[in-house]
Amino acid sequence: MALIIPLTQCASGSEPNTDNEALKEKRRKIKEALLNNQQIKVTPQGNLATNPQDTGIVVPEGKLASFYWYEADPDLYRAEMEAMRRYFPTFRLDKESDGRLSWVGPVTPGLIGRHPRTYTLQAVYDHSHPSNDTYGGSVKVYSVDPDLEEVADGERIPHTLRDSENELYICTARKEDVRAGTSAGSTVTTAAVAISWAVKWLSVFELWLNDEVSDEEFQGHAF
Repeated sequence: MALIIPLTQCASGSEPNTDNEALKEKRRKIKEALLNNQQIKVTPQGNLATNPQDTGIVVPEGKLASFYWYEADPDLYRAEMEAMRRYFPTFRLDKESDGRLSWVGPVTPGLIGRHPRTYTLQAVYDHSHPSNDTYGGSVKVYSVDPDLEEVADGERIPHTLRDSENELYICTARKEDVRAGTSAGSTVTTAAVAISWAVKWLSVFELWLNDEVSDEEFQGHAF
């Protein structure tokens, strides 16, 4: 059976599309209000409105939440960038496939041998940054090269933890030593601080490898 299409006329393109123009102007006003954090209402029909005479609830001032801390808190992101440029300028900023940011670069404690070992570290921000919910805080520091377990020749390495992928990382600080937040009297733990703690840890690690620090001393971490 064939489908019969009734005769009709197409709408003329010569007539102005006033509905589209009105919607376009409304979108422009809403966009301007959103970007400038102006007062906006939500009407009973669920529409956004900027006219003071419109009925509706006023949306409180604030920003939409973001899954990524560096988008939600650009001031913190800038502070992190400045700290790393100042203290570890050889480190480069990378982004992981899941959106996490990380810093990758070399450090050389230089305590053992004529040819000091250089470590390529990766400091990875958790999505929860800044926080001190876990040991080491919300910046995990990994040794990309060399592999710490290979260097330790099978010995259990004190003050290391494993992430959800079973990758070994350095436990750089106790939870109570990590301060998170930007309120008065509090400081934000940066990747720069985490890397400095990691260098301290690596220095003890090298002394431990050289039998100049005992297992008990390393485990006690009284440095």
